[in-house]
Amino acid sequence: MSEQPPPVDGDDRRTDGTDGAGERPAPTEADLAGAQRVRYRRAPRYRVLVGLGVAVGAVLALVLALTSEPSATYSRAAVFGYLLAALGLSLGLLGGLVGVLLERVARRG
Repeated sequence: MSEQPPPVDGDDRRTDGTDGAGERPAPTEADLAGAQRVRYRRAPRYRVLVGLGVAVGAVLALVLALTSEPSATYSRAAVFGYLLAALGLSLGLLGGLVGVLLERVARRG
């Protein structure tokens, strides 16, 4: 790694914008003159909520498939597949809806 040149004309900042310790100095009033205050908005993570809904649907489908009475026409694996598709889709959509509702509540607050 190449060494930075020494400060020029009493400027204690280096050319990379940091002081000698590698940390950025605190901004001055002149630096903040054109700055705008922004509002940080927290949004729910839709992927996590939908994934959680699908995972709950998969567990529920597995429990229902294993605890139900065996059928003469469908195997347990087929029942699990059907339940997984129905419950995974339904609870995944429900998780996304929860995310939308959480975002609306957060916007009002």
